[in-house]
Amino acid sequence: MYVRESRWSGTLRTARLDCSPSLMRIKRREFLLILLVLSQFGCIALGLVWGASWLHTWLTRSFEQRAQAESRAVAQQTVVQLTRARVSSFEPGTRGWEVLQELATRTTATYDGQLWAIRRDTGALIVHPGLRHDPSLLRRLPGLVTMVSGSKAETLLQAIEDAEFEGRHTVAGNIYLDGKLKVVTAIDLPESNVVLLVLQDYDRISQAAAELVDPAQRIGWIFTFAVVGGSSLLTVVLINRYEDTLAQSNVELESQVESRTKSLLRTRNAVIFALAKLAESRDKDTGDHLERIRAYVTILANEMARSHKEINHKFVADLAVASSLHDVGKVGIPDSVLLKPERLTAAEHRAMQLHTLLGAECLASIQKQLGDDDFLELARQIALSHHEHWDGAGYPNNLQGQQIPLPARIVALADVYDALTSTRPYKRPCSHAEAREWIATRYGSQFDPEVVEAFMARDKEFAAISQRHARTLDETTDAAEPQVQALPATDPAETAATSQT
Repeated sequence: MYVRESRWSGTLRTARLDCSPSLMRIKRREFLLILLVLSQFGCIALGLVWGASWLHTWLTRSFEQRAQAESRAVAQQTVVQLTRARVSSFEPGTRGWEVLQELATRTTATYDGQLWAIRRDTGALIVHPGLRHDPSLLRRLPGLVTMVSGSKAETLLQAIEDAEFEGRHTVAGNIYLDGKLKVVTAIDLPESNVVLLVLQDYDRISQAAAELVDPAQRIGWIFTFAVVGGSSLLTVVLINRYEDTLAQSNVELESQVESRTKSLLRTRNAVIFALAKLAESRDKDTGDHLERIRAYVTILANEMARSHKEINHKFVADLAVASSLHDVGKVGIPDSVLLKPERLTAAEHRAMQLHTLLGAECLASIQKQLGDDDFLELARQIALSHHEHWDGAGYPNNLQGQQIPLPARIVALADVYDALTSTRPYKRPCSHAEAREWIATRYGSQFDPEVVEAFMARDKEFAAISQRHARTLDETTDAAEPQVQALPATDPAETAATSQT
């Protein structure tokens, strides 16, 4: 069965580019665009978040250092004031304690800073700004809370003792009090058994840093969206411009390929028809046989397309052209046989039947040179099998039924109809009605039943073509026309019975 695409047109068709984007292509472009946007946004956002985090950490550390410096200043100022007050004892109830408590109440520092005092020996709290309202604060032991300073973690009293050992009277670090992280600066007054503490809220320091970072981060996010949006828009514009240019190029290329394809097909058809005409020129009796065969097979194939999915527009076009080569093998038949005006002998009949094999071999050799070609395969099938019978009584291989290629079955009926309705030296042309009746009686024997049904459905078109060409028929006929025997001038049935070539 001929179902493949011709190499002549199929190969060129693969060069055509689809200028309208398919759904899959659109989805792929959208996916790539989304991926580009997400990757840009992700990279910039990651950098922005990291930068904001780094800036916040750096500002917090800077503010913490500034807070510790301020705390030292506050503690030293307190020491100066105590010295001026000439107090040395700070036990609760003493004048010195009253002075220190008053200073603690009045002293303020940034980041919710407070002034405390603890006993150096026990770490117990003795001075606090809220002590007058909550005397129970005296039971607290801040000196025993762990302080972190650099890489060291030890109690506040231990840190003070270590500093004293190193000749320092001031220590600074971070401690947790009441569930909150505090920045603490401690000044040791060993003569008075007191340690002054200035504590500042670390969360307030961090918040102060965030108040500077957050606006910058918001500006960064706005910049990020602007950059990503702008680059995405620019990408879409560039892609659209590129695709528009590509589409225009594709249209031009497709037009060029279409033009070249049509030119090659016209050249191919002209060469094929010239080859067929060359074979036909040796037989003067056939007249416009090739043109009529092309018209007949086109009608039959179009009718059979209703029930055969493999018969499409291309199949019909290729079949019409390939049908011209059905008798190309006759170039190898001797003139003494091909041009003999009398009836052929049995030996001459056998020689005439060789034209099917010769034609198939000729086309197979061309196919071998060109490689796998669907059109040549179609023509080879027709040349080889257009004399096969549905019941297996034909030649050269006695094929039957579906073993006979569909193109050959179609050409077989068209070829016989033209032989019946054409003038030959040994017979007059049959009328359309006589040919129609003759073909109908061979339903399921010589011809494919489906092909006969297609013929019956469109026989009026056959009659019109036959009548249109009747005036141009030559007086001589081909003694070897297929499946037709010479009949008395008035009996077409005998023509078919005695003219098997």
